[in-house]
Amino acid sequence: MPVILLNSNNSGFSLLEVMVAIVIMMVGMLGVLESINVAMAHNLRNQLRDEAVFVGEKYINIQRSKHFDLLSTSYGTRFEPSKVRGAGELYSVDMKVSELSSDPVTPLKQLDVTVSWIHRGVTYQNRVTAPVSVTR
Repeated sequence: MPVILLNSNNSGFSLLEVMVAIVIMMVGMLGVLESINVAMAHNLRNQLRDEAVFVGEKYINIQRSKHFDLLSTSYGTRFEPSKVRGAGELYSVDMKVSELSSDPVTPLKQLDVTVSWIHRGVTYQNRVTAPVSVTR
């Protein structure tokens, strides 16, 4: 019967191999965690923008529901509080009405609503514009 010699160096992983494997896994996990953080930041910015669109549409619809002759050309800045992800956000709302046509038959005005907010030190704006005419 032949004798088979076995390698006696089969005691498992060395400490160095385990440490290198842990470092490689940590680098990979840090990359995954950072990508999750970036995705959440972009998601929050998009939610803030969506809320600003909603606020702008709300104010433009309020203006459009008024009678044509009651549209004023001067409005002050208003502040609209809102909650996105449970945190309070303050939107600045500027409204402007400009006269596009002073034709007595078909007068035309333009409504402009600009919603501004600050996120991480950067100011963002959303503008909503709508023409309004007299309905006869």
